[in-house]
Amino acid sequence: MGTDNSPEWLTRVQFAAALQVHPRTVSRWIAADPEMRVQRLGPTGHRVRVRVHRSELERRRSGMSPIGDTTATA
Repeated sequence: MGTDNSPEWLTRVQFAAALQVHPRTVSRWIAADPEMRVQRLGPTGHRVRVRVHRSELERRRSGMSPIGDTTATA
């Protein structure tokens, strides 16, 4: 692990904030991309807590977004 204090697994809200998108956008990415590194915590059902691996930040930034992604790339 690196020398920074950043967590390895981010909440959906933390992940969204890092990429400047809405948390619902992250939920759509998770649903559309089976290759996305996520951990589902707690019981299954409508409200599942999810953690997204920090490596997915770079993957999103490098343009490997699912089809239909309309986020700005500026």
